Amino acid sequence: MAQSGIADLSAESAPSLLQQLRRDGIELAAPGGRLRVWPAARVTPELREVLARHKAALVALLQPATEFVTLKGGLTIPVLALQLALDLESRGFPLKTDDNHAFIVPDDPRLTARDRVAIDRWRLHLGAIVEYQPPLMS
Repeated sequence: MAQSGIADLSAESAPSLLQQLRRDGIELAAPGGRLRVWPAARVTPELREVLARHKAALVALLQPATEFVTLKGGLTIPVLALQLALDLESRGFPLKTDDNHAFIVPDDPRLTARDRVAIDRWRLHLGAIVEYQPPLMS
């Protein structure tokens, strides 16, 4: 374990770093393009350096959705969530929900760190997309 209490700060990419930090109980947000970390007490000089190195990519991953699409019947979802669902489906990943209508993350080694971060971010929307039933045409 590294001095910071984080298992591994050597992540090569922002998605891998974000995934590792979440596993270690550290959350990030990017309100107004500023990187916020909590719990703040866990931010060591080493972690601060790593975050600074990946800041632009982390902020991009954490920015709120700005483009939406409305499907027939009124379901409005972020374009990025719909693009993720289509991408996963085109790559052969099953899009399923459980009995509670929650998206089931495929247990598949082909999922990249970027995939996992995106699935985590858009999980509720993915569930809505999978469960979506267009209205019947009369």
